[in-house]
Amino acid sequence: MRSVNILRASIFAIAAAFLIFNQDHSITIGTTVLQFVTAGIAFGGLVLIKTETSTKRSLIIVPAAIAAFVLGLTFIFSSGGTDESNLAVFTGLVAILAGGTAIAEFVSSRQAVDGDKLELRISSALGLLTALVFWLAPLDALNAVGFLSAYLSVSAVQRAIWAAAPMKRKEQ
Repeated sequence: MRSVNILRASIFAIAAAFLIFNQDHSITIGTTVLQFVTAGIAFGGLVLIKTETSTKRSLIIVPAAIAAFVLGLTFIFSSGGTDESNLAVFTGLVAILAGGTAIAEFVSSRQAVDGDKLELRISSALGLLTALVFWLAPLDALNAVGFLSAYLSVSAVQRAIWAAAPMKRKEQ
């Protein structure tokens, strides 16, 4: 689980830092960052499936599959269209990514060990809250990209702390 968290924390931190220090908060930049995040999770998941032996494969496969699905949809729907339609596609894709990952993490938390159970549920709650904001709130481009940056920042910190936490004796 540690390598999964290190991978996701690194991807989320790089993406959040890019959004935070970039002055352009347009949907184009947000979509580009979303493509980076989903590609990183999908390809990183493929590598971890081959190298990771101690982690349950479903904790790697399901979020990677959701990310790959969202990545494919960004390529299909992000070209052309009006500003309103691009915003609707962007917010929908972020909601799918965050919500799908949140559901997968909550389901995985039911069979996880005690330390991972709490962290999976915290991560799931963050993703569910993000999905609800992107699905229900009337966002403009600036707010949508800003909320994506906030989600990535908080998730990166939470996963980095989780990865840095000492492991239990039987897991080492």
